[in-house]
Amino acid sequence: MSERDNAIKEVEELRQLSQQQAPCRQFIGCFAQFSYLELQDATNNFDESCKLGEGGFGVVYKGILHKTTVAIKMLKDGSSQGANEFNQEVEILGKIRHPNLVTLIGACLETRTLIYEYLPNGSLEDRLKCKNNMLPLSWQARVRISFEICSALSFLHCSKPHGIVHGDLKPDNILLDSNNVSKISDFGLCRQLNWTDSASMPYQWTDCLKGTLAYMDPDYFSTGKITPKYDVYSFGIMLLRLATCKDPRGIRNLVEEAKKKGTLNTLVDASAGAWPFKEVKKMILLGLRCSDPIRKNRPDISTKVWKELKSMVGICFCISVIIDIFSNFSVVNCVLAVVVYIT
Repeated sequence: MSERDNAIKEVEELRQLSQQQAPCRQFIGCFAQFSYLELQDATNNFDESCKLGEGGFGVVYKGILHKTTVAIKMLKDGSSQGANEFNQEVEILGKIRHPNLVTLIGACLETRTLIYEYLPNGSLEDRLKCKNNMLPLSWQARVRISFEICSALSFLHCSKPHGIVHGDLKPDNILLDSNNVSKISDFGLCRQLNWTDSASMPYQWTDCLKGTLAYMDPDYFSTGKITPKYDVYSFGIMLLRLATCKDPRGIRNLVEEAKKKGTLNTLVDASAGAWPFKEVKKMILLGLRCSDPIRKNRPDISTKVWKELKSMVGICFCISVIIDIFSNFSVVNCVLAVVVYIT
């Protein structure tokens, strides 16, 4: 029996059980099931004004379901990519919860539609590009978001009995809520790993290359193996983007060249504010280590990467507190200069 059939069977059993026990539609440790008619009502019959975005798999709409604003991801007719994505997300997001993973609220099985929590501040990619005149993210927010994503990846990779590799980590798939808290979305290309073999790093082999080229692990092309280090590479490219806002294509070579010349400061994204160079340099160097072309050279995200980013978050918090304390004094510019210098 296929994964899709298993997922549908499980959801149908839960639906029947919930109907027997209570009139509400909330499932036990899972998600709710909605009808196509409910989705039509939620989106004013899928009006163009409700459309949030569109990809190869289908369209995402903003809707109102039972007085709750949601994001409704609809599969395109005949799209095998969208069908696989539906199956993956039902399988993964229906079972796990983390504050930095997008929440799957429910699904419409008859149309293979997924209903998520609505995150009003769009994607990290949109914010980095200041799409529709969005305000740029501050350097403090960028450090915090890096730590949040690291925390979520660590949670996924260490899941039992099967570790989970996201497989398509990029700023487009990081969504921001009203407080700019980040949440990883789009699990259509994720893979579950078997932890039973403790002698080597768990992996899943595949000969079907999918993903976004600039964020894909180079070792993947030669080995076909998906491991947790795949996400570490993607995360490294994201760190470089958060620090520089440069195009992801060739960003690692660009940063490596600047490092050799001692000109990393020229690459730092000025729109993030007065980013202490010592801290942004740490992020850039960490990004280079994470995106090392050789898989075995990349640091473990659950230990080394997490520890470094946690330290950065603490330092950034202290700097922000000092700035707030002295912001009402006439000598604020002098104080800020000293703070930036000593850090």
